[in-house]
This record gives sequence, C-alpha cells and structure tokens, in this order.
Amino acid sequence: MKASLALVLMAVAACGYHLAGNGPAIPADAHTISIHLFRNHTRERGLQVALRLAIEEEFRRQGTLRIVPDGEGDLELTGDIRRLASVPVAFSATDEAVQYQSTITIGMHLVERATGRIIQETPTLQESQDFGAESGVIISSSPHFQRGTMNARDLPDLSNVQLGETRRRAALRDLLDVLARDVYQHAMEGF
Repeated sequence: MKASLALVLMAVAACGYHLAGNGPAIPADAHTISIHLFRNHTRERGLQVALRLAIEEEFRRQGTLRIVPDGEGDLELTGDIRRLASVPVAFSATDEAVQYQSTITIGMHLVERATGRIIQETPTLQESQDFGAESGVIISSSPHFQRGTMNARDLPDLSNVQLGETRRRAALRDLLDVLARDVYQHAMEGF
C-alpha cells in the first residue's frame, strides 16, 4: 500500500503537477513589500488610494511581509485598476432598477526590486458585489447591512438615488476588501 502511494506521488510529481498555493517563488530573504498606488483607469476618484489601503491592511493582517514606503521593499507590488462598473441586475414591476452588481477589474505585478524579476503576474483579477438600491429589497436585519453605517429607521426617509449611492459605496468597500484578499493570495500563494 505504501509503495503504491509512493509511486503515485512520484508519477504526479514527474508530470509537473503541483498543489495550488505552493505559489510563486518568493525569495527567502524577502521580508518587506512596497505597495504602490495602482494606476486608476476609472472615473472613481480616489479608488487607487482606497485599494492600496485595503491591500496594505490585508498584508498587515496576514503578517507575512512588513509594509515599507515605495522603493524600499524587497518586493514591489504594482498594478492597474482597469474597470469599475455598476450594472442593474434586478428590476421592479415598473422596470426600476432595484438591485445592482458592482464589478472591479485589476491587473497586478509582484517584482523582486533588487533583480527586477517578476515573481507573480496576474493580468486580470475581477471581483463582484451585489447591492440593493431600493428600501424594499434591502434586508436590514442581515449582518452585511448591520456592518454598514446606515440605520434601518432612516431607510423610508431616503430617496432611491440616495439609498442606491449609499449602498454602492458600502458595496465598494466590501468589494475592495475581497479584492485585497485576492491580491494577497495571488501575490503570496500563487492562486
């Protein structure tokens, strides 16, 4: 039994298969990372700053590498914010949009600063988040709603435009947090 398991493992290793998460070859002597502002190709002002803060927070939370100013890290993370869009995905009986989906698309590079070697390159990384834009479709008792800054008692007093914009901004914050986790996983774990 042990011999057959060993043969299977050797065969799998010989064909180049590896487990996801063994990741890019992060240099053993890399202890710091500089996270540059991503180039923002969207109309959302300040998005590059919010994304950088979310990515820095994720790296701090993971504790693998220490964050240092631009140009000082053993590794440098750069990228582009290519697209941010919110499109309606659900409508009322009167064809009014009541639910939207925000999608953000980025590309990123992780480079070893000393050698210029690209450690990880992800041309396209995309995340989506749905949000309600009308008080009738918002579930105020949900944990997602309760983490936000809105009070359920204020919902009837807000116009759908105000409510939609408030929910869009909350969804964008959540979207950036999820994207930051994805960036970390791609950069450090290779998936």
